[in-house]
Amino acid sequence: MKTEHPVNRRWTMRQRDWAVVFWIAFLSAAAGAFVLFGLVNPLDMVNNWADQFDIGMKLAYGLAFAFLYIVCLMASALTMFMIRTGPSRGHATGKGNRAIPEVHDPSQSNPDIDGEDWK
Repeated sequence: MKTEHPVNRRWTMRQRDWAVVFWIAFLSAAAGAFVLFGLVNPLDMVNNWADQFDIGMKLAYGLAFAFLYIVCLMASALTMFMIRTGPSRGHATGKGNRAIPEVHDPSQSNPDIDGEDWK
């Protein structure tokens, strides 16, 4: 009996999508942390905002990166959701569109209207 190792199979589309979401969010958070910590010293943030807590510089870096990662993860997941649930292919060329409804004169379907102008 030959059993397939779970690593030797291909990922599903959903697994690949989530892998891309996590990777893009990580890269975006890393770039955001690079810019944020280039402009702001985390020690200043700790001294100003978290004086009552005894956190060090590394924890300040970690918490800021975790916050950026969560924000980027939500944005990336929303982007994947919008792409996957958007219109199907060919939508821009008119495939799959509903037919244009016919417009009738209201006096044809309502006998109480006698030649009134509805334009």
